[in-house]
Amino acid sequence: MHLDLISPLQEDARGAGAVGYSSHQTLASAALDAVPQIVWTTDPAGVCTLLNEQWYTFTGIDRSNDTSKSWTEAVHPDDLEQLLAVWSDALSSKSDFETQFRLRAADDSYKWVLARAKARLIDNQVVEWCGICTDVDDRIRAREEASRNEILYRSIVQASADCIKIIDLHGAIQFINEPGVDACEFDHASDVLGRQWSELWPPDCRDMIRAALDGAVAGESIRCSGYCPTAKETPKWWDVSVTPVRNRAGDIVQILAISRDLTRQRHASEQLRWASEHDALTELPNRRSFEGRLQAAVLRAMESGGTVGLLLVDLDHFKHVNDSLGHLAGDRLLKILARRLRDALRASDFVARLGGDEFAVIIEQCGVADELCKIGEAILQRLKDRVRIGEREISSGASIGGAVFPGDATSANELLAHADIALYSLKESGRGGTKMFHQRMREQARLVSSQLSLARSAITRETVDPYYQQKINLVTGEIAGFEALLRWRHATQGIQLPHTVAEAFKDYELATSIGEHMQHRVFGDIRAWLEHDVPIGVVAINAAPAEFLRDDFAERLLDRLGQYSVAPHRIELEVTEHVFVASASNYVERALKLLSRAGVRIALDDFGTGYSSLSHLRDFPVDVVKIDRSFIERMSDDREVCAIVKAVIDLAASLNLEVVAEGIETEEQRRQLADLGCQYGQGYLFGRAVQSSRVRRILKNSVRDRRDCAALAPSRLLKRA
Repeated sequence: MHLDLISPLQEDARGAGAVGYSSHQTLASAALDAVPQIVWTTDPAGVCTLLNEQWYTFTGIDRSNDTSKSWTEAVHPDDLEQLLAVWSDALSSKSDFETQFRLRAADDSYKWVLARAKARLIDNQVVEWCGICTDVDDRIRAREEASRNEILYRSIVQASADCIKIIDLHGAIQFINEPGVDACEFDHASDVLGRQWSELWPPDCRDMIRAALDGAVAGESIRCSGYCPTAKETPKWWDVSVTPVRNRAGDIVQILAISRDLTRQRHASEQLRWASEHDALTELPNRRSFEGRLQAAVLRAMESGGTVGLLLVDLDHFKHVNDSLGHLAGDRLLKILARRLRDALRASDFVARLGGDEFAVIIEQCGVADELCKIGEAILQRLKDRVRIGEREISSGASIGGAVFPGDATSANELLAHADIALYSLKESGRGGTKMFHQRMREQARLVSSQLSLARSAITRETVDPYYQQKINLVTGEIAGFEALLRWRHATQGIQLPHTVAEAFKDYELATSIGEHMQHRVFGDIRAWLEHDVPIGVVAINAAPAEFLRDDFAERLLDRLGQYSVAPHRIELEVTEHVFVASASNYVERALKLLSRAGVRIALDDFGTGYSSLSHLRDFPVDVVKIDRSFIERMSDDREVCAIVKAVIDLAASLNLEVVAEGIETEEQRRQLADLGCQYGQGYLFGRAVQSSRVRRILKNSVRDRRDCAALAPSRLLKRA
């Protein structure tokens, strides 16, 4: 209701005749009571003279109360002082009155009202004040809520570490939060307000930003990332989210852009990626990186018709450095050789450490195999320079196997496999140098793989079947002992000889497994013979060089002897000269000395065929020397071979070592060896290897044969005896 309407209603009531005054007053009061607002009037001094029905309905105050006083009691105590001050000013100045305050409602809650009053003047004198109070509680509280929300949102925006911007539909920045100003290294927000957002990005990212803005204008939410340096040229990477802002009608009126600094995360991610693709010690790419690079190089060669060369580099005797000088020295050597390897190649070539002491080199457009071989030789020359580790100088060497795509392979995997085959072939024939793949090597590799597979699947303790070959005293004809020889039963092909799984003896796991199976079976047989008082003498068992690759061979063997209650002096361990030059030669020395102290006899098998050295007889606890069958079968026809055999026999006699000749097949060979002073012999002349069940019978029959053998003994041997 307008304030100017209140006074005319009252005037109409006053101006009516005496008879009609009451009825007019009633009509005026009814009209005022119908108004939805609170209507009130006061005298010139401000004393309330009228309150319509809405006052009583709103406040719940009883009509009997003195309204001149009760109205102030309905005002919120916190608002009363301010209200009275404003009302006093209006009374004194005769000016319009307007204010907002909280008024107690009938339910004892306080609601905001807007109070307005206007003075009615006659001759410039106030004769009455007319006012209304309008309920504005919902509006005030909505505004307060909006204000609180705005404060909250602004606090969130300002507290956010992200760079938050409000952008108009033309791409100009209208707002940026303070953290955004700091993150972008502007001095003030005014430095960026009004500028085109896309222009703040590097040229190669501006199309991306413009596309994101266009998408937001079209109603899409866009996410992208890119590089954008700060105002002070600090390099930074950003993750950007661009979203349309709509009004209540759903129209897009602005764009919200949130940019998050990803620089630290990106650096951390790059470091993790680098670590996942590189070897921490040498800082060269690792196997994972190598495999991806090789695949990519081969694909490029397929598309361009080019070539890819692959070299696998294996450091020779690196384990000896670790074992003798320690792992720190080994690590230093690896770092030095890795740097030399990298320096020996072109910038476009790729070198990686595959693990341990193995490296790989990828050379694109390498030409033919001969050219790749020359590169390998150049690498070897670079690696062979001596390396100083502390006060020691170390000579390093390497073995390299290589293959070329597409000449040697049709895929990256095949190229790697063939280079590995070439490396394996080189190491089999002796370390050092460079060897390129040839198709015939693949057949050998297949044979190796087949034998390893066969050994893994077919050889168990149950399938191992030791056969025993007698060792004869060439003087008395007596059986001095036996050698346990490996045989194993194939499911369909019957008894098999060791050569069917020869490659297994070069693998630690397989060689150890087969050796353990043999020891259990042999020691079990010995235990059974001893329980039946069978005079078996000493039984020889064989050990492959690979079985010494861990430093526990002696302990494990002695433990098994204890399991079967077999005394160590009943066992002779045969090793070939290869064990002394293998990478685990220090383990071999410790194991043999420990076994010898325990009572196990040590025999040097195949003497003269490998890396023969008199130092082996001096430095290791050898009790027996076995002359290889290749000398025995030729000694009757070759005077030089016969001289070698005689020299070995004489040398052994001077060192107080027992001599055993292997492979004696004829009576002439037996007689000739006896004349030279050889004490013991093995071979088909005396019998083939037999199963354990036949050993007792052989020992019984040997008594009769012993006399004949003694009668044939040469006078020279009798004198020695």
